[in-house]
Amino acid sequence: MIKSLNIKILLIFLGAIAVGLGSSIPITVLLFKDQLTKSIQNEYAMRSSLIADVLSRQTPAERSLYLKQLSEKQKVSLTIYDRNGLLYAYGQTNKSNLTDEDIRRVQEGTEVVKRTSFLPTPTSLHMGFPIQTAEGQWALVIHPESSNIIQICMMMGTLILIALVIGNFKFILLTSVVVKPLKELTTATKKIAGGDYNIDLRTKSSDELGVLSDHFQQMAHEISQVERMRQEFVSNVSHEIQTPLASISGFISILQKGDLDEAEQLRCLNIIRQESMRLSRLSENMLRLATVDSNHHPFHPSIIRLDRQLRSIVVGAEPQWAAKRLNIHLKLPNTEIHADEDLLSQVWLNIFSNSIKFTPEGGDISIELRSADGVVRVVIRDSGIGIAEEDRKRIFERFFMADKSHNREAGGSGLGLAIVKRVVQLHGGSVEVDSTLGKGTAVTIFLPAVQLVKAIEKQSERKG
Repeated sequence: MIKSLNIKILLIFLGAIAVGLGSSIPITVLLFKDQLTKSIQNEYAMRSSLIADVLSRQTPAERSLYLKQLSEKQKVSLTIYDRNGLLYAYGQTNKSNLTDEDIRRVQEGTEVVKRTSFLPTPTSLHMGFPIQTAEGQWALVIHPESSNIIQICMMMGTLILIALVIGNFKFILLTSVVVKPLKELTTATKKIAGGDYNIDLRTKSSDELGVLSDHFQQMAHEISQVERMRQEFVSNVSHEIQTPLASISGFISILQKGDLDEAEQLRCLNIIRQESMRLSRLSENMLRLATVDSNHHPFHPSIIRLDRQLRSIVVGAEPQWAAKRLNIHLKLPNTEIHADEDLLSQVWLNIFSNSIKFTPEGGDISIELRSADGVVRVVIRDSGIGIAEEDRKRIFERFFMADKSHNREAGGSGLGLAIVKRVVQLHGGSVEVDSTLGKGTAVTIFLPAVQLVKAIEKQSERKG
């Protein structure tokens, strides 16, 4: 199947011209064949009468000179036969197409016309006319050696005109195959401009227009998904902000009554403080996520010791995991990586914090660092509550929380893993989650090793 639109249009045009020319030739022959033949035949019939009249008044010597001059002046071949055979021959006499039987019929008084080419041009005719002289009835054979320019021009003009009309009609008809999907694309763009992303472009071609239609439909679907996510984002942000604000407002109203003892006042103030901190974390996470999403986000990778960074995260979170008496297991061999240290630190902090939140007291958390085949793998595994299979597919969505009640208590906003995924993507890596409900969760981060990064950079420098 032809996939190039340029080649397809070219072939359509050539096919249309070929069809036009192929159709115009038989039409032109049909229109001009009889008309042109009769016109030439009548013209030379009149000449044959004049020749017969002149020959009847001339001597044999004068006849020869007259026929020779006439042949040269009129650009025709002249051949005269009497009962005994050839009598006079002037011009291209070797090209005569009349047989002995044809000559006999002419001598008996019958006009004979033979056409030797496909197109009915004047040079394709061999005409025999009977002429009466004092010596008896002769056969005059005339073969035109030059074309009638006016008739030829008329014929060729008609041929070209018919070819153009038929060719253009076929071209317009066939190019509708190309125009139709363009019209559908135009209609689809108007629908998208009006906010309707339900686009159905049914195209069977695999050329540039077919690919464009497929990509356009895919784009419309992705825009629809983005619009849905935007609406969910606005709804979630409003909900996440409204909940702590309502809580703060409620406890402030209680404090304003003034009939609470000191313990109740401290409890209300502590709740207000926690909700305020939750609002602050939400704002901070939203700002961080917007920053990493931006194409202008500053990205400053350098060679860092990944094992030291992971140990630092664990040490910094010691108050949290020590309070729950969690057992921390580390397997961190010396490993260097090319990454933005600040951004990557946020990844480990978010994942490790989640493990602490969702692992019950006395549970286990392990961090294992492995490097093989040009890829660095960091596996953070816990013995926590796990994640349901239906929730595991959505955990990287913004504001999605598998256990909303627990997240409320822990101060979660559903943005942590969304930040993790985006930062890992910025580093050219990927993230996978393996979890079983009630048994725990393992989060694996894949990042390119230093050797692979250096090889890519060297290859880029050579191309530059």
